[in-house]
Amino acid sequence: MAWNCMRLLLLVAALLTSPAALACDLSLVAPAKSVLKKPVQVRASLAGDTLTASFSVSAPSLNAKKILGPQHFPYMFDVVELFVTFSETGFPYYEFEVSPFNQTYQVRIISSAQHQEGVDLGLVSTATMLPHGWSAELKIPLKPLGWDGDPGKIRGNFYSILERAPKRSFWSSFLPKAKKANFHQPQFFQPLLQCE
Repeated sequence: MAWNCMRLLLLVAALLTSPAALACDLSLVAPAKSVLKKPVQVRASLAGDTLTASFSVSAPSLNAKKILGPQHFPYMFDVVELFVTFSETGFPYYEFEVSPFNQTYQVRIISSAQHQEGVDLGLVSTATMLPHGWSAELKIPLKPLGWDGDPGKIRGNFYSILERAPKRSFWSSFLPKAKKANFHQPQFFQPLLQCE
């Protein structure tokens, strides 16, 4: 009897600590409906001063280009995004994007009126195609961005854009539903490590 009880406790512990149990599902922001149901999960972790966000995307089709042309950016196609700040006001914050083909884009947003695009903020990423979707891992060193070492100050949001127009769908961990998606709303940033 004691052995069966112990096995049950070990099974419950394994389920509660498995990556799927702790991942956050991104919710649909816009449009009002999508054929996709919970297509994006993300986990965040901290090791030293490196924040890692691991995205898993499941979708029946892919809107991506192996090579981006002039004036093309990852957010114009399928993409996962991570916004990070350490400030209570939300500014400055940092935007990191990764496409299914591991194309990246980084932005430093200093204020609602001032931002620096195409900068190198230290992102190291990988993207992997899977049979029914893709995955991406973003590793970001936080100290060079001004982090003081307090894990409680790591805030932001997780996003994804999927599908082709006119059926493009916009997904987020913490944004409410909207008629039109706008990811640049730091008032909705939350602690990122809650998606461990």
